[in-house]
Amino acid sequence: MTELRVTDLQFTSDEAAEFLNQVMGLALSAEEIAVLEARTEGWIVGLQLAAISMQGHQDASSFIQSFSGRHHFVLDYLVEEVLLQQPASVQRFLLQSSILDRLCGPLCDAVCSVGTENSSKETALLPDTSPSGPESASGQATLEYIEQTNLFLVPLDHERRWYRYHHLFADLLRQRLYQSTNASMGSSIGSSMGEEGKMDVAALHIRASAWYEHNGLEIEAFHHAAAANDLARAERLVEGEGVPLHFRGAGTYVLNWLAALPETALNARPSLWVLYASTLLFTGHHTVVEQKLQAAEVALQDAQSDNKTADLVGRIAAMRATLAVIQNDAETIMAQALRAQAYLHPDNLMFRTTVTWALGLAHQLRGDRAAASRAYTETIAIGGDSIYTTAATITLGQLQESENQLSLATQTYKRGLNLAGDPPHPIACEALLGLARIYYEWNDLEAAQAYGQQCLQLTQQMENVDSFASYGVFLARLLLAQGDVPGAVAVLAEAEAFVQQNFAFRMPDVAAAQVLTLLRQGDLVAAATLAQKHELPLSQARVYLAQGDASAALALLEPLHQQMDAKGWKDEQLKMMLLQAVAHYTAAHDTAAHD
Repeated sequence: MTELRVTDLQFTSDEAAEFLNQVMGLALSAEEIAVLEARTEGWIVGLQLAAISMQGHQDASSFIQSFSGRHHFVLDYLVEEVLLQQPASVQRFLLQSSILDRLCGPLCDAVCSVGTENSSKETALLPDTSPSGPESASGQATLEYIEQTNLFLVPLDHERRWYRYHHLFADLLRQRLYQSTNASMGSSIGSSMGEEGKMDVAALHIRASAWYEHNGLEIEAFHHAAAANDLARAERLVEGEGVPLHFRGAGTYVLNWLAALPETALNARPSLWVLYASTLLFTGHHTVVEQKLQAAEVALQDAQSDNKTADLVGRIAAMRATLAVIQNDAETIMAQALRAQAYLHPDNLMFRTTVTWALGLAHQLRGDRAAASRAYTETIAIGGDSIYTTAATITLGQLQESENQLSLATQTYKRGLNLAGDPPHPIACEALLGLARIYYEWNDLEAAQAYGQQCLQLTQQMENVDSFASYGVFLARLLLAQGDVPGAVAVLAEAEAFVQQNFAFRMPDVAAAQVLTLLRQGDLVAAATLAQKHELPLSQARVYLAQGDASAALALLEPLHQQMDAKGWKDEQLKMMLLQAVAHYTAAHDTAAHD
């Protein structure tokens, strides 16, 4: 006797194409066939039912896109020929477990009412693999029975621990679950029954959520809590144990959930508005964060004043400090960070870490690099696995780079990349850009270009970040070093348009690179005008040197050099000294140049 398994009932791609176009008389493109094959998973009957349905449709492509287990031909077939042929206990198991994207025995035990109320007639059909006999058949035993009877169950591993239902079969089961009044099941659903004999689908999702949480699978636990519309549970799972889910790659899921909630639900729980803003901020949707923060403040007006409310006020201030970081607004960073420190709960380590990092940025923008370094070091010490530990590591690398400690900065940037994960969080773009700049300084243009390209790929994952401008400046300098002046001009034009629309404070950086391209093109008048317009003393000195006016360059550079010496800014000191050496040489002051 030959046993037929599910895989034996599937067409290959070539067989599916031949069947649909030659046997069923359709004229489908290769792309349409591929989509339909994916939706039916090659199931022969599914393809036949789809083909019969399409024979009355003008727009085959639209039909294929919408084809599912809810289509009436498929529905009728699966109900009559598959579902209703099973014992009531198996039907109940199939419906209850259909809420799961993947199944295993213990999970099904937690979600489904397996075996405890089955009649002996029903359970006699199940394999007697459980210790207590067939009347207490386990989830694993039921899954094995379903697989053995070819009920569209697909194993996901070689050990046959995890399974999933065929897509079309899952569509059918879920539709039946949500529509069922359980008339055919009697009262055997037990505790999963709600009012008027309907299955309590929310209760099934809560069971699944509890099992996933107990087994350390927080993202799956959140999905089922959200499906059950249990806002308190879903919010708690998103917050996590100090590391929110949107910090662990689930930002899109969390945003989709929050976006689907009515405003009345968000207003009733102001913490959800704060969570909404935090997720938007972390995923790079910076332009809409303030709107959510203001909505949170309005909702908090009706909230009871307690430690939890105060902590939410602190979180709002911390996020405003972070938004100010994006705008390089040192004063706002400082004011909001100090406000956050005053309101945040002492145990809110994640947001306190955020504030410490933001204060470091404020110190750095103010020119106090020593204070910035201390703040970053403190952030790294207290941050644990927080994303702000990664951010502080990268910004510490930027400080080291500005101090011309390039080897140390390289190590720090690479440590930041390791912390950013694999695939890396987009914040790693700044570490990659730092490495690109360093290898450019070391004249390893190939490595610089490779790091720069990786930076660009991450930058494109975020919305309106000034890293794009920084990358444009780097790329222009790289192109100039490679002799591609037109390419540099084009890149800087794009960067200029971007910063004028989003980050006007970054325009001096772009303009300084544009001066270099104008000097390379020999347009000294335009270079001088641009340098003067944006008050760029180093660029003005370069223009003077290009004009042959070394005395004017020296007169401009000397007081600047003294200022940089007083501040101890190593990178700026080196740039001044190089330009002064060129100026002295140009003026024939050979001795001064060598000194």
